[in-house]
Amino acid sequence: MKTRVLLLCCTLLLSACQTTETLNTWSDDSQIHTFSKVLVMAVLKEPVYRNLLEQKLVDALKAEGINAEAASNLYPDNDVLDEVMTDAAIRQANADSVMVIRLVDTRKETVYTPGTVYVPGGYGGRYGLGYYGYYGGGYSAISTPGYTTEYNIATVETTVFDAASNKRVWSTITETTETSVKNGINSYIKVIGKSVTASGLFQ
Repeated sequence: MKTRVLLLCCTLLLSACQTTETLNTWSDDSQIHTFSKVLVMAVLKEPVYRNLLEQKLVDALKAEGINAEAASNLYPDNDVLDEVMTDAAIRQANADSVMVIRLVDTRKETVYTPGTVYVPGGYGGRYGLGYYGYYGGGYSAISTPGYTTEYNIATVETTVFDAASNKRVWSTITETTETSVKNGINSYIKVIGKSVTASGLFQ
């Protein structure tokens, strides 16, 4: 029973570490902005992760009723689009807004989870058996080894620009803690999809 409780606590602790939280959000309140379509662009060095992030975010936005398109659909072979290519992609997508996802900072953090020891019958019941009952009980103890888990912590800036004026109209900073890049992308999208929908920028 004690072992199960300890394992449950460890599981909950690890689950708590795997999350995305919003650190700050800014919006241009000087005028009302409403857009009909957004071009999603992720500024990442690895094309595989760039394409994955853009496509998953587009799918999440479409599920919320937002008309979106991934830049990687238009230029799949380019790691990063330059200004000319970006303008061409905006026109080709017929988008009136651009969402840029930029990786601001990354770091790693290692968490150690100590092992557990469970003695059948408990420790207290062995005192009456003398020193051998207490000492010898160690041989029948059930133990699980400790282990370390390495987390990737990524700070991401997500910004929406008005395509016509090229001005920033909305921006948010998030921090994602995960054990892998793919898990981090999924965690980020769950949070950012809701934030973008709540912004009221898209009709």
